[in-house]
Amino acid sequence: MNIEKLARHLKEFTLDEIEMISECDCKTELELLLNEGKLVFKQGLYKYQEEKPNQEFIICAKQATNYQIITIDAAIEYFLENYVKNNCKYNTYRRYRRMLKYYIAPFYKNKNLNDITCNDIQEFFCFCKSRNFPPKVLKNTLALLNQMIKYFQNLGTIDRTCSFQVRRLSDKTNFTLDRIIMEV
Repeated sequence: MNIEKLARHLKEFTLDEIEMISECDCKTELELLLNEGKLVFKQGLYKYQEEKPNQEFIICAKQATNYQIITIDAAIEYFLENYVKNNCKYNTYRRYRRMLKYYIAPFYKNKNLNDITCNDIQEFFCFCKSRNFPPKVLKNTLALLNQMIKYFQNLGTIDRTCSFQVRRLSDKTNFTLDRIIMEV
């Protein structure tokens, strides 16, 4: 009888159990399987170890980046035309356009989209707070900015150095800088 096939089928067994099933003395064959690493003996039980396939590794070279320099105004127009118009309702499009035009664009007017850093996001937050934005407007504006940055990162237009997340408001009257998660 092939003890290895029997061990593979049983998965876990004692010496008495396998000898009773195979109706022979199989200590030597079990010792061979233990030495080959196909069996492990723990707490009085033999356990069959499945053969793990050899892992092949792929060496990936860093690809050349296609990052582009895009002004904030051009990014806003492209985002509105190619993403928002195609994926949002008209009222959402109007609200996004208004937020981008009146809140985000004036603050980042001298910057390119790929130059925005997490520090710039924190400064933008402080700028919005100084203009007394209501908490919901502040949260929505930062979430829209994050959405636009992620859109261009996913397109491969800009790199992923600026990565942040805006948490939902639990207390609608309390939105502070610690509600923004900066990922470095």
